[in-house]
Amino acid sequence: MRCFVLFALGLVGLPAFALTNVDLYQTEIVLDQSIEKPDAQARMQGMQEVVVRASGVTDAVNNPVVQKALKQNSQYVAQLSYGQQGGQQTLKMRFNGPQINALLSQAQLPTWPAQRANVLVWLVEETTSERAIIWEHSSSTTLAQLKQQAAERGLPVTLPVGDFDDVTGVNISDLWGGFALPVGQASQRYPADAVLVVRASNNTLRWTLYDQAPKTIGVTRQAPLSGSNNGADAADKMINQISDYYAKQSSVVVASESSEAIEVRFTSLDNAVDFFVLERKLQQLNSVASLDIMKIQGKDVTFLVHLLATPAEFEQQVLRMREAKAIAIEPVQPVIVEQPVVTAPVEGESLASNPAEQALPAIIEQAAPVQVEPQPALMFEWQGGHYAAPTPVEEEQGEAVEESVVETDIDA
Repeated sequence: MRCFVLFALGLVGLPAFALTNVDLYQTEIVLDQSIEKPDAQARMQGMQEVVVRASGVTDAVNNPVVQKALKQNSQYVAQLSYGQQGGQQTLKMRFNGPQINALLSQAQLPTWPAQRANVLVWLVEETTSERAIIWEHSSSTTLAQLKQQAAERGLPVTLPVGDFDDVTGVNISDLWGGFALPVGQASQRYPADAVLVVRASNNTLRWTLYDQAPKTIGVTRQAPLSGSNNGADAADKMINQISDYYAKQSSVVVASESSEAIEVRFTSLDNAVDFFVLERKLQQLNSVASLDIMKIQGKDVTFLVHLLATPAEFEQQVLRMREAKAIAIEPVQPVIVEQPVVTAPVEGESLASNPAEQALPAIIEQAAPVQVEPQPALMFEWQGGHYAAPTPVEEEQGEAVEESVVETDIDA
């Protein structure tokens, strides 16, 4: 017991870490019962929300690689359950974190780490008769919108509780007038990394963000950030701007990696047109995130294909191309090299008839190892016969020659 008390006392002097660990991959979507497949739509919307939250990029869902993955959203879901929200049925989803992160790297989108700055929000609303501070449990449309949008973007926010210390620690006039020092002093009781002061009036929000520890606000000369937003969605716009600000500060773009990648070889590519048609068709497949060219030799090309689906699904999509024909890959037989055997001479028996040969040491040459090229996971023959490279046409003197047109079918 004595050790426990000493340990607890020791913790009192430790600094508080305000960074908050955000649950990036959990979401809850209200089911739209008016459509044919509400669950499918909710999974799509939930994955879009998770991608934006994890990347910190609002238009991440428009990325071509993400668009492909959204069509296969069920493969990214780890858990599903139903709930209730405001009397409406909801779908609760947890998405697979490593798969979402791999998707972001495949799409060359940044990753906003789950450890994020905690923002303390002082919200003052002005009506025709008064100004009032909005506390954590106050009834306010602006507050509800602010909290919902912050949850969707993964921005940790804290609202003052409105107890005796809060009421006596700060004046409305200090918040409305933008006096930094009293704001910083009143905020020090909360474990915040930054302080946001919002002044709301007639669908207009004017805000000031002090991106610093509360104890330094009004003490140092660090300039705050400020902005103004109008309209019914002013709170959403404000949270998006602040989220974008923090995401740009700490986001990183991970080198392109894939949850699964396979080597695929295509043979019988007769010309450059065949190659470019093949490359484009592969990139258009929903199962493909990206391609890396590993080797081009003669009429063969080997790709490293980064997958958004299973290898079997990728193979089936390739086979649906009329130009691709599967080639069976025969396993490479190991090469056995027989080593020469040296037997010791029997006592009294000479090694050779020539005495000079007895003085020569026995030299055994080891066979050089046989280099066997690794086999790709899949192999196809490309039968693009009708694709032809355009040939230059020389104009005859005094006679115009119509330009030849080569029709190339590149539909997926």
